Order: sequence, then structure tokens, then C-alpha cells
Amino acid sequence: MLFKSIQISFVIVSALLVAPLSLSAEPFKMAYNSDWPPFSSGTGTSVGGILPDLLRHLISTRMGMATTHNGYPWKRAQHTVKAGKLDAMVTVPTAKRLEWSKSSKSVVYQVEMRAVVKRGSKAEQVLSANPQAAALADFRVCDILGNGWGMRFMKTNGISYDTASDTSRCLNMISRGRMDVTVQSVAVSSQKIRETALGDDLRILPNTYGSMAFTLLVSRKAPEADEFLKRFDGLIAEMKGDGSLSKLIADLRSKQR
Repeated sequence: MLFKSIQISFVIVSALLVAPLSLSAEPFKMAYNSDWPPFSSGTGTSVGGILPDLLRHLISTRMGMATTHNGYPWKRAQHTVKAGKLDAMVTVPTAKRLEWSKSSKSVVYQVEMRAVVKRGSKAEQVLSANPQAAALADFRVCDILGNGWGMRFMKTNGISYDTASDTSRCLNMISRGRMDVTVQSVAVSSQKIRETALGDDLRILPNTYGSMAFTLLVSRKAPEADEFLKRFDGLIAEMKGDGSLSKLIADLRSKQR
């Protein structure tokens, strides 16, 4: 009887000790844009692409934490992190986003922005010879509705532009001669050109007009956000130092081609 009581006591104590550990093992929940290939695409936990694959490796493989990766329309993805329903996302740390999130000190991914033109066009000839941003003002420029980087870039350089709902529409209008140029992410433009079989029609110019520095934004409602970001920044610093981060990103990009 005494032995049985000891067994029961041991089970109770064990349960009390294990319970906090199970709470701390709650998966770290990431949110992504469900329609931004090759960076991220797919809804719910079927989301894939460069960014989900990158964060799976960083947080799960390297930091040893369980993760979930979830794709939503972009506005909803941001709202889920703002509300604390999901823990984090990878994007530009704007002042507005930093009202409801904390940013990693380290840049996780650089999105390079280049011009796309029609092959053989005047825009190709002029911008190849003079890739300065001011030269874009002489052409019909198409940008994506709601593109914050694009709005700032156009305003800074005094460039008038028209908007389209997505990159594919801009590319199609350039192919048909209705627009002359668009400045978009190299990876996104390359993906869309492949998907629409416009490779013979369009060319991505080599000059870089800028980049978007993506950091990890963790919801201010996420538990232990500061401690997590400290560990994450330490990992990124280590991987940048030994070159493994750049190699990983290059491998992930190649898989999307």
C-alpha cells in the first residue's frame, strides 16, 4: 500500500514537472504571403517557397524548435501576427509594423529590385546605356498596387507610373507594348516570366535600383519574444560569419528555378 502511494505521488510530481515543459514546446508559428512565388505560395500549412524553406531550416533545424508555417493573403497574414494568433513573419520592418512587432537586428533576406523591359525596345536601349533611376521617368512605368518600396522609389526619383494588380499584369502590358518598364524583385520577375513563357519577349536588366531588407518580425504578443530574437540574431551572425547563410539562400533560390 505504501509502495502504491509512493507511485501515485511520483506520477503527480512528474506531471507537474512536465506540464510547463510542454507549454514551452509550443510550436513557433510563422505567417507568409500565400501568393508571392517564389518567395512564398500556398494556403494554410501547404505554404512553400524560399522564405518558408529558409525559416524551417533556421528555426527548426538550427535552433531545434518546432515550427508551423502558414500561408494567407498578405493583409490577413500581417493581421494574424499583429493579433498574436501567429508568432512571426519575414518582411520589411516599417515603422507601422514595428508598432505591433519586434524586429531582429539581423537582415534575414535581401530582395533585389531590377527593371524589366521588352527586348529590342527603346527602353532596353536607353536604360542599358543609362541605368540611372532618373532615366525611368522618360518611359511608361508599371508598378504593383500597394507596393510600398515602389511608391517610395517613384516619389524619391520623380517618376510617374501606372499601377496593376500584380507582376504578371505589368509584364503582359510590357510585352504588348502598352507599358515600357517595371521595377520588381528579380526572383519574382524571373518566376513570372517563366510561368507566362515571355522569356523571348522580356529582359531583366542587370542594374539594381535598390533592395528590400527583410528581417524577422515577432509579434509583441508572442511569449518570450526578446529571448527568441536574441537567440535568432546570434544564429544569423554565426551563419553569416562562416558563409553558411549565403550558401543556404543560394541553394534555396536554385531549387525554385
